Amino acid sequence: MNQVATKKENAVQTASALEEFAGQGAENITARDTKLPILKILYANSPVLDESDGKFNEKARQGDIYNEITGSLYKGKDGILVVPCLYINTFNEWKDRGDSPGRPIAIHTDPSILRQTSRGDDGKDRLENGNYIEDTGNHFVYIVNKDYVPIESALITMKSTQKKKSKLWNSMIQSRRMQGKNGFFTPPSWATTYRLTTTKESNSQNSWYGWVLEFDKIIAEHDNTLKVTRDFYEGAKSSEIFGKVDFGQENAMNESPKEKSGDVPF
Repeated sequence: MNQVATKKENAVQTASALEEFAGQGAENITARDTKLPILKILYANSPVLDESDGKFNEKARQGDIYNEITGSLYKGKDGILVVPCLYINTFNEWKDRGDSPGRPIAIHTDPSILRQTSRGDDGKDRLENGNYIEDTGNHFVYIVNKDYVPIESALITMKSTQKKKSKLWNSMIQSRRMQGKNGFFTPPSWATTYRLTTTKESNSQNSWYGWVLEFDKIIAEHDNTLKVTRDFYEGAKSSEIFGKVDFGQENAMNESPKEKSGDVPF
């Protein structure tokens, strides 16, 4: 027990010594020099699960949560603790797989784009140019550990079968209340934490893994964490945040079998 206490004390002392030099070496790194990863639920077609792929991870399983940039892997059953810092609804325009450059052709924020589409035989909302539109809930989050220390920022996209989960999450955020000196108020989302796990879902044709959302707590007592999450919120809100997103193999890795079948019920 004394050894553990000594290690913690040494770690604090080391951090305090380094604090004087905070940021050195990274002075010239700007938002244009970084990428924001997408957290993805792993499906059977994920390269991470393919033994012949360079991205193969023998510890990964279907339903796990994966960060393609950092390689961080979170077990779907255990889930992750996240701070939802900012939400943006977009209508992403994609080319079909094989013709796609790996990221949306365009990211529309006006829902009227859907009035320019017609439902294709594959169930997708197609524009006249042949591209399709996906109504996408974008949740910009900060992952924290069990002690509520910030680990990494990321984007969680919820579309098709998961769009109703996005709406549920937004409802949970908006309905949260705190008692203030002037009555009840809705706390900023960047001051709240949620546990996200995954579960197997199915219909008569397919099965896939989807998100499970559970409110954790308001982290009002964690001042240092709040500074990080608020700064992320401010930065994401005031910048071209989607220019930083590393879509990678978003269409390939973040599609469930149901989505690929064209059966989109929502």
